[in-house]
Amino acid sequence: MFAKGMGQPNRNFWLGVYNGILINGAEAFFHSSLVLAPFLATLGAPSFIIGFIPALRVGGWFLPQLFVASRLAHQPFKLPWYRRTSLVRILAYLVMVLSIFAFRAYPGLIMFIVLAVIGVISVSGGISGIPFADVTAKVVPHYRLGTFWALRNIIGGSLALVSGFTLRRILASDIPFPQNFATIFAIGASLSGLAYLAFCIIREPEGHVTTKQPFLSMLKRVPGLIKSDDSFRRYIRVRFLALLALLADPFYAIYALRQLNAPATSLGLFIILATMSSMLANFLFRRPANKGQNVNVLQISISLLLLASLAAFLIKSWHLFALVFMLSAAGQAGIGIAAWNLLYAVSKEEERPLYVGTANSLLSLPSFAPIFAGGLVDLVGFKSTFILAALMALAALGFAFRFTELKELDRRALES
Repeated sequence: MFAKGMGQPNRNFWLGVYNGILINGAEAFFHSSLVLAPFLATLGAPSFIIGFIPALRVGGWFLPQLFVASRLAHQPFKLPWYRRTSLVRILAYLVMVLSIFAFRAYPGLIMFIVLAVIGVISVSGGISGIPFADVTAKVVPHYRLGTFWALRNIIGGSLALVSGFTLRRILASDIPFPQNFATIFAIGASLSGLAYLAFCIIREPEGHVTTKQPFLSMLKRVPGLIKSDDSFRRYIRVRFLALLALLADPFYAIYALRQLNAPATSLGLFIILATMSSMLANFLFRRPANKGQNVNVLQISISLLLLASLAAFLIKSWHLFALVFMLSAAGQAGIGIAAWNLLYAVSKEEERPLYVGTANSLLSLPSFAPIFAGGLVDLVGFKSTFILAALMALAALGFAFRFTELKELDRRALES
């Protein structure tokens, strides 16, 4: 158990906030659409290879979580798993940065190493996802969750703005390619390491546990859980479609560079504007999330994803194309707040690892859609891909208006 007193819960709360601030700052240097995708495209990667970036980053994070849930559900302390996977992620970042400097004359090899490292980091992050979710639910009361996510993202957004200016300056400097991107990744890796350290030193309270279950036994429970819990099933369906709505995301920056003749330095500008948009969204969504209005936040956020895809289809100037990144960033920020809060609301405390693991493992599937989207871009062009993303967002939005019971569960979680 953690030490008694008013100071310890507040310390844990702020360590979680510091973790998010640093992660946001680091993410600007590893942005899937605005950094990693243009980097691989400059190396000569075809579109379907670029589609692997979100598939690995998102799918790799979601995929292992049901397995991890079976290993952790019976353990009262989850944080040791987070600490082990953090070490793996730091070492993987180090390998990637050193490889780019060492093998700069071999773009194919760099491409392979970068994708492999992204996969390792994502799977390791997915393994730590269950401990992160469980520890966060223990140390942050439901009525402070909106504030918790907003502080992480708003203050972190300020750091990400600095990151955007730094990235723009590096890309405009005399540092040759690919050493300029290696420098960018080195800075991002340093911020990531500090973020992991902040969460690692949280003092985790002992949690409620369930009987130890083998992975196959837990897997057999998944169909029954989805069938019996209507709110949980509807939650997964909307999140599934919302993730499919992001299938065009890796190709927005490449479209701006190739079709709209945007300069390379525009990537830094896009990151700055997208970060400001995300910060504003977090500020606006914080209060309704704290009041148990997470369903409304989710509906608005999916609408923003829909508008982003339509804007990408219609806009013909790279200067105005920044609006696409701003809408997408705001939508993803809102989903990031509402999705976690609603998952906590729908999950029974003693079964939380099962709910989180089930949801996140199933949600690994739509994360592979950008690979298909990459093939679609090569086959029929960018704009058809943007329209398909808009249709997925429209479907998600339609189903998000069937959340009557989930609204009530969110209200009850707030009251308790």
